[in-house]
Amino acid sequence: MEVVLNSEQYFSLEEANQLLPWLKDKLENIYSLASDVTPDPESGHLIAEIYTNGTSKAMENVSGVQKEKEKTEKDIENILTEVRKKGIILRNIENGLSDFPAFRDGEEIFLCWTVEEPSILYWHYRYEGYSGRKPI
Repeated sequence: MEVVLNSEQYFSLEEANQLLPWLKDKLENIYSLASDVTPDPESGHLIAEIYTNGTSKAMENVSGVQKEKEKTEKDIENILTEVRKKGIILRNIENGLSDFPAFRDGEEIFLCWTVEEPSILYWHYRYEGYSGRKPI
């Protein structure tokens, strides 16, 4: 697990919770974009066609699919960069597992959230992971 020490951004519980609607929106954008790059049975057919008879039309179609995939991947990376710039550590895109650097009793901790949770309900020490979560 990645441990970030001496973070430049720390959050209060209130600040982190206020960012959740924004973060949920970014995750929804990622989920939508990711669904656009899932393998399409048609693209497999096009690749097979190129290998069997090398038609230029099939090659153009595959090239278009590849360009679209690259653009989508770049769009996802741009969203991830936005999240990082806010100081949020996105650990798992699938379940939205995110850590917000914070302090508790003078010690650096992470406020921890997943997309299924209505608000930030847990925290853990920086050297612990998800399994070390404690109720707030």
